[in-house]
Amino acid sequence: MNAVFDENTFYLDRNLFVEHLEQKKPGRFISINNKVFWPERRIFQNSRMIHLIRHPKDTVISGYHYHMKGPEQWTIEPMFRLQIYQLAFELDRIYSDEEKKLLNPEMTYQNLLKALPFDKGMMTEMVWLKFIETYNPVPFYESPLIETFRFEDIVADPVNRVANICRSWDLSDREVEYYSERAAHYERKPTYEIRDKSPYQFRNCYDKSLDAFFDKHFGSVAARLEYPE
Repeated sequence: MNAVFDENTFYLDRNLFVEHLEQKKPGRFISINNKVFWPERRIFQNSRMIHLIRHPKDTVISGYHYHMKGPEQWTIEPMFRLQIYQLAFELDRIYSDEEKKLLNPEMTYQNLLKALPFDKGMMTEMVWLKFIETYNPVPFYESPLIETFRFEDIVADPVNRVANICRSWDLSDREVEYYSERAAHYERKPTYEIRDKSPYQFRNCYDKSLDAFFDKHFGSVAARLEYPE
């Protein structure tokens, strides 16, 4: 989506996003995640917003593979002690004695995932997403002005779905055509190789232990988002 909507700005840090807004920097498209957005500030009067979601269990799988192989700088730097403490606290009963030794000041998050078997790596990713990334797949808001689009629908039919998004923003017909063409281009030539875009991967990746661990940390979030569990 960031490739399709060119000349966009992507914010993961709330302070930088606030600075952008308060300085009224021009921005055609701005991408943020739920931990950046908060409903108390009335700062979106002149914007048209959409909410993009994916099945939360697949989000964990995607994050696991990306953080284990991706280029993010923070994944290849030694973890902070607070991060190590949080992982140790949540995973103490999951890790073996040898695996607990991995949680040390020299360890990077990427190397930790590489050193763990798949099931424990996935559990580690769940803990990281919830307590360190503060991932919340459920929106903090309920507004008829904010339309929700599902990842699964977009990858199934990117050209028409991108056109629908453009129309929800009241873009011109010429712009709808332009961004639809970009969607077709990136469907043929994706900008990534690490993540798998196929929907509902969790059905082939989660066993009873992963299901139970997910439910413990995220509850019935899939059902709340009207996804199959």
